[in-house]
Amino acid sequence: MACFLTNSINLFPLAKSSCYFLKFYDIFYNKMTENQINSQTSRAAALALGLILMSGCYPAKRMIVQPEVPRDYWTEKKQRISPHQKRAVLEALERVRKKASSDSSLESLGISTLKEAVVLLEHPSPAAPFIADAIEGRDLWSGIKGESYYWKFRYWCIDMAGYMDERQFAGLLVSIVSREDEKDELRIRSVMTLREMKEKENLRKLFMETKNSAVREEIARALLYFD
Repeated sequence: MACFLTNSINLFPLAKSSCYFLKFYDIFYNKMTENQINSQTSRAAALALGLILMSGCYPAKRMIVQPEVPRDYWTEKKQRISPHQKRAVLEALERVRKKASSDSSLESLGISTLKEAVVLLEHPSPAAPFIADAIEGRDLWSGIKGESYYWKFRYWCIDMAGYMDERQFAGLLVSIVSREDEKDELRIRSVMTLREMKEKENLRKLFMETKNSAVREEIARALLYFD
């Protein structure tokens, strides 16, 4: 949110400019007296001229609008994680990744990683940013996201995202559903997680935009869940 700042009033320039005005008025008015020009019009002119000079010496306050600074939500979340929590989360995710790299099916992967799931559910807030990284294949996982098995690891993380109570996952999952080059399994799993997160409006929009029949059918089923 942009913040609005105003310049604080510095009393020293104001006092100084006031002195200049009084001095100017005194000289100007006395000079007119000496010349015996003492009409009300001349006095008003002197006062008006003095005020003009004074306003020039002290400008009016200005309102400064600070532009909004974009911030990385996940990066900020990581900065609040303790070393102990970070280690527990990363070790659990790495064990899941290694199991995903085997030839196991998605079902057997889910069964064999119940212990790791419990660890992450015990630390949902610290786990969320690293799960987001794993889904997107960035940071620690950027070098292996091209591996043939990696989609299984992503699938598992997309499933887990539904239990993290983290609304920021919605945008990430919507982008996966929207991408035509993603595997159908990942897009469908993302739809299921969005349903679990009760993202009804996002699912409505996706239903209108998605062309893939299998994904569209899953979105329709998810929408029926809300009726």
